[in-house]
Amino acid sequence: MSVAQNQLVDYIDDLRDAVDAETCLTITQRHVSRLGFQNVVFTYTKRPRNIEGVLPSYLRHSSIPKAWEERYREMGYQNHCPLYRESLRRSNLPMIWHDVINKSEFSPLLAQIADEAENSGLIDGISVPIVEPNGDRCGIGISTDAAKSEAKRLVNAHLPSIFLMSHHMHAFVVDRFVDHGSNDDVKSLTDSELRCLQWVTKGKSNWEISEILSVSENTIKYHVRNILTKMDVTNRTAA
Repeated sequence: MSVAQNQLVDYIDDLRDAVDAETCLTITQRHVSRLGFQNVVFTYTKRPRNIEGVLPSYLRHSSIPKAWEERYREMGYQNHCPLYRESLRRSNLPMIWHDVINKSEFSPLLAQIADEAENSGLIDGISVPIVEPNGDRCGIGISTDAAKSEAKRLVNAHLPSIFLMSHHMHAFVVDRFVDHGSNDDVKSLTDSELRCLQWVTKGKSNWEISEILSVSENTIKYHVRNILTKMDVTNRTAA
């Protein structure tokens, strides 16, 4: 076997010993560090289910510096970050950070976000979105703090390995550490409805969501009505 194949086999063997999702993150971080990467973030969002007793609908584990994560949330950078927007648009294709940023329209705010991320050690990376057939969504991000030219080389060289490792991490975490519950009586939400619901749960108004997603307010009202119907609830708070 090649070096890359041996590394993947070793990674899978180590994942089998994981006792929880946090251990999976630690194992993944250890293995990607051998490829020149430092930080790993794993998010798993369950499609809304009209049942009680399931585990939290949002699972997140991250080794990204907490100061940067807090800054990102407090400043609402997700509303302007091209990486975040692109992750919502894609289904299962990996995303190289510098490619997405280079294709984005320049703005002073985008430059500010990029500079602050780099100052936090997030120079470049790879994101792997995964959408399951039932609508559950997973996102895995791997980043490096290497100098820009070296970071770009690492990302391009190790994209296949990171992609495979991300899918194995997703499979292990979901299979072993996520309570799927029963969802036979719940209709699937569309990708557009899922994106809309994400902002509804954060307390955003229809107008605010329309601005964030760059669609008309009437479109958002339509999605919200469908969400409430499918989830069998009568108001946004219940959703």
